[in-house]
Amino acid sequence: MRKMPVLCVILAVIASACGNAPGSGPQGKALAVVNGEPLTEATLRKEVENLPPYVRPILETAAGRAQFLESVITRDLLMREALRRGIDRRPEVADRIAMARKSIVLEALLRDVAEKSSGLSDAALREIYDANPASHRVGERVTVSHMLFREKARALEMLGRAKAGEPFEALMKEVGSGNGEVAADLGEIERGNFVKEFEAAAFAATPGVATGPVKTTYGYHVIKVYAKLPAGARSFEEVKPKLLAEQREQAQRDAFEGLIADLRKQATVHVLYKPDGPPVSPGAQAPGTAPAAPKAALPGR
Repeated sequence: MRKMPVLCVILAVIASACGNAPGSGPQGKALAVVNGEPLTEATLRKEVENLPPYVRPILETAAGRAQFLESVITRDLLMREALRRGIDRRPEVADRIAMARKSIVLEALLRDVAEKSSGLSDAALREIYDANPASHRVGERVTVSHMLFREKARALEMLGRAKAGEPFEALMKEVGSGNGEVAADLGEIERGNFVKEFEAAAFAATPGVATGPVKTTYGYHVIKVYAKLPAGARSFEEVKPKLLAEQREQAQRDAFEGLIADLRKQATVHVLYKPDGPPVSPGAQAPGTAPAAPKAALPGR
């Protein structure tokens, strides 16, 4: 693999540091010692997690991993020099650090509120599940994969190889899309939703045994059924991921709005801005008022 320019790697590592968070657990062995401080395996793993996709290929070789380690060391040396010069205390830099800190903390708060929303609890989802029994009923089903061919001879060839013991999944990987052939894992299908010839063969097939060719308007299918499932109601555990996805947005919105409402009740807030009042020029003072404290810039300004 072509060696990536060192500067590109260093810049990527600097960017990835913005997403770093303290890790927990064993630190592993030290890979380097910089001015008396060890750079451990755990630290490097955390660095890798935050790498952009275009840099990660360098980690595929020993030389690339060594290059990455050198880049992390260089980034840390640059950081130490920046702190020595007091760059983090410059007003414009300190302001940006403060804003970044707010963003990180608020993001963690919102994630915490969302994950702990009462509307996403098992009890809440179970209540929704129990209130709609008819929506969880399903007909007879099979789990099935198939290969589709234009030519019957090709379908017979692949069927013969499957019956001779070649893994069906391996044969599916040989099927090319460029010549009109298709291979797909259809997952669980319910009776009444597919082409009748395909469906009849799938529901009649013996699980684990390749069957075909099955002629439909699409061509010739070679089918393998993995399991047959009777009609009935899906269990709560089966339905839970779907219910969670359906309820997540509303539950999170309700949780956020509830949190904000509670915070507003507990806080003392005086809004001094009046949108229908006359515009005030910068530095001007409204009659009869004390000088206002400087206001932070509005987002996006």
